[in-house]
Amino acid sequence: MKRLPISLLLFALLLASLTACARARPETPASAQPTAGKAQPADGESLLDDSATVLVNPATEAYVPGEVLVKFSDAVAEQLPTERKEGIQSLSVNNPLLDSLFADTGITGLRPLLTPISQVTGESFEALSARTGDARQFYVASFNPDKNILDVAEKLTANDAVEYAEPNYVAFADGIPQYAAPNDPFFSYQWNMDAIQMPSAWDMSTGTGVTVAILDTGVAYETYQSFQQAPDLANTHFVNGYDFINGDTHPNDDNGHGTHVAGTLAQSTNNGEGVAGVAYNANIMPIKVLDSLGQGTYAGIIQGIEFAVANGAKVINLSLSGHSGSQALEEAVNQARAQGVLVVAAAGNNNGVVEYPARYDSVLAVGAVRFDKTRARYSNYGAALDVVAPGGDNQVDQNGDGFGDGIVQQTFRSGEINTFRYLFMEGTSMATPHVSGLAALLLAENPGLSVDALENAIKSTALDLGVAGEDEEYGAGLIQAADALASVGGTPPTATPTSVVPPTATPTGAPGVTPTATTIPPTATATSPVPPTATPTPAPPTPTPVAGDIIQNGGFENDAAWVFMDTPVDGRYTTERAHSGARSAVVGITDPAQDQFTYSSAAQKVTIPANATKATLSAWVYPVSSDIPSGDVQITMILDANFRVLQQLNTMLKNDQTWQQQTFDVTAYRGQTIYVYFGAVNVRVNGKVTAMYVDDVSLIVEQ
Repeated sequence: MKRLPISLLLFALLLASLTACARARPETPASAQPTAGKAQPADGESLLDDSATVLVNPATEAYVPGEVLVKFSDAVAEQLPTERKEGIQSLSVNNPLLDSLFADTGITGLRPLLTPISQVTGESFEALSARTGDARQFYVASFNPDKNILDVAEKLTANDAVEYAEPNYVAFADGIPQYAAPNDPFFSYQWNMDAIQMPSAWDMSTGTGVTVAILDTGVAYETYQSFQQAPDLANTHFVNGYDFINGDTHPNDDNGHGTHVAGTLAQSTNNGEGVAGVAYNANIMPIKVLDSLGQGTYAGIIQGIEFAVANGAKVINLSLSGHSGSQALEEAVNQARAQGVLVVAAAGNNNGVVEYPARYDSVLAVGAVRFDKTRARYSNYGAALDVVAPGGDNQVDQNGDGFGDGIVQQTFRSGEINTFRYLFMEGTSMATPHVSGLAALLLAENPGLSVDALENAIKSTALDLGVAGEDEEYGAGLIQAADALASVGGTPPTATPTSVVPPTATPTGAPGVTPTATTIPPTATATSPVPPTATPTPAPPTPTPVAGDIIQNGGFENDAAWVFMDTPVDGRYTTERAHSGARSAVVGITDPAQDQFTYSSAAQKVTIPANATKATLSAWVYPVSSDIPSGDVQITMILDANFRVLQQLNTMLKNDQTWQQQTFDVTAYRGQTIYVYFGAVNVRVNGKVTAMYVDDVSLIVEQ
């Protein structure tokens, strides 16, 4: 079965909760893979690959069933338990107002957000409360998940004991890499570093002594139990962090996204191995708030912010973007800034308006540009955008190095946590750590900078792009590290910068890493890369007839023509049911045991002749959805040749469980190469299923 990684713009209209941002391009056929100057491993797998896979968000708010995030009034919070309490009896606090409230709303558990931080720091709950302002008033309240979560939140908010209550929204990482092969490790592939003046900036500052917290899927920062340290992070400075997913002091990465983000920010540099990081002498505080699927809760993210502030972070990196606003999250980022901490967040990958938390005034919002300094196709924009940084674009090779212009750092692919590779990724998640790293460089050069002065130095020295002055597409412009450092007192050297020297020998792994950790380096032939003579391009689509049905294998009776996205649960051929013949295709989840966040699809690439007088797409679909879970969707779309949405033909959420025909006029796409796309988005909702069977697809062209 052929697989096709998806561009995040595919779901530009389907994003809601927090996400970390990274993207992909359509698969290049084997016959079109670059070979000149490229080493091939023994198993024949391409050593270098610039494609990635991303998760996307559901169309509506996703939240944890049976939980609400509550901010109690100051006076009432004094009477609440400081330890987790479960069960109706244990919730009695001898306060008639609260006891009546818990009984009326069916609250059966309370979990204070500050307690895990207090346990780690060793401070008393009271001492920590005094330093974190309103944070002591936040609790997660649990109740029977069969109750309507919005009704419970509304009833709580109406009570005098509560300032407000809201669903405990779910956060997703859209940057989960699932790669087929490792990438070349050399600094020469890091076009992004030149774009923001890093070779000159490193001679003024390397971020020494500044602590940056990375709230993400964790970081491969230590050798512990089954986890190994990423070899190219061996010389990076780490300080104690916390894992709010598993509740321990070992925030190791089981996904790969957080390690890539950490690499951009502080990859070990000038160590004769791999690639460089922006602020490679900064202290990195890894905080895990997203699980192995890149999913977490707003409550956990707020805890991560409070932990970072309480433990001395001066910069917080949130490679996250989200559709849903949250009073609690806004209070957390506002409080962090009030305590002298700069919060830097991704604008999001929806090709729409800046999302949360980047949209809040107290947060520095970061968009993405590609090699030619134009806005990346996925990058969000709008009045809330502050600056842009390199985020990459794997669908083009504008610098002619033979690979898509993503951002390359060392990490691992899903399921191979100890096999480290140098991988290209793209997205506003990749842009954000460039800005966080620059903030660390500035603070190391001038520790007395206020948050306002720090943000001003970053914005006022940015390279103006687009229309003159600040604009909604680029904000203040592309960050310029050397210019920003000079503005706060940094002195450029008079000699030619020599901070970063690309390695001259094949990397062999960092010393001290145990043999169970595997680094896949290039072979000797890759030490002096030779770009291919021409930029690799995808093979042309199969020639199509000038009239008649141009869909191949429309009945799914063999494995030809259709491609399926590589996601946590894939679309597939099936014999479970068919409109005609023996097989159909199914997208989505049909087995409750598989319940997880996923977005599966079946797609076929066709070219509609330019001289067509009419083109009609027809398909039979069989929708299935148990209890119509919030956020799921069954969708039919037209995508362009780069897998970007041209038109949503039909978006629904049905449980009809009967075959029904869909017919669409697609004459408007004559002369274009497009993808016909059928998909389903599933949100994790307690064993629910949503799927769509597809059969007898045709695209009839008339002359």
